[in-house]
Amino acid sequence: MTSQPYSASPTAVVQSAGVSNERAGVNLPAVFALVTGLLWLSPVAIVLGHIAIAQIRRRGQSGLVMAIIGLVLGYLGLIALVVALVSLLSFVNSGPVPPTTF
Repeated sequence: MTSQPYSASPTAVVQSAGVSNERAGVNLPAVFALVTGLLWLSPVAIVLGHIAIAQIRRRGQSGLVMAIIGLVLGYLGLIALVVALVSLLSFVNSGPVPPTTF
């Protein structure tokens, strides 16, 4: 019976093969972009979405769909905010003009 004196741990084998632990798993900024997009925190979702897409392409991680959905929700929220502000301003300015007396 032959036995090996020691066996390398799986993480040591992976690290010695040149694969880092950053490549495995889902990109966290993509998850946070999706969550903030669902919560209508538009500026945060937009920034995190762009960061996530850059990291996913660079590191080869998963989560591209979540990053894109977060970006889309962020931009839709930003557009809705601008439309709401323009509507509010036009509503406030369209009120009756008070009479002026000289």
